Amino acid sequence: MVKIIDIIKHKDKYGGSRIIIVVDDPPSFKYERVGDLLVGEDSGFFNFYKHVKPSKHYQAFAGRKFDIPLKDGSIEKAHGQWWDHLPSDYYKLLYSVGVASIQQLNDCYVFRSMKVDREIVDDWLSKNDPSNNYYKYDKRSNNYGKQTIVI
Repeated sequence: MVKIIDIIKHKDKYGGSRIIIVVDDPPSFKYERVGDLLVGEDSGFFNFYKHVKPSKHYQAFAGRKFDIPLKDGSIEKAHGQWWDHLPSDYYKLLYSVGVASIQQLNDCYVFRSMKVDREIVDDWLSKNDPSNNYYKYDKRSNNYGKQTIVI
């Protein structure tokens, strides 16, 4: 089970805001086919792919080849036909967030985009104070370890 360690409410210099979630272990998705979709879920974290036939100049992930593990134990070979997607019936149920574990951030300070059940985030925020420090877990930053910084 994936556990939220921290939430960072990040505001960029252009006025945009994003929810960043630091977890104990990154979600691990096994996908299930639902029509032309592949739906992956782990502990309220979600990822979706939609099948769209690629063409020479129109390929998902620039035609990068990767494996998508399915719940039935098989592997879907992606090569430009599986696009990142959010089904419309999930719009109001999920937040689009950045997610990483502390170990992942120690290896490379990047948050992976994914979706999470709004109730999980709202429940955590009702019991905890979020940080506003995007670089809280970046050991190279002057703001490393600080909960709140002046923006």
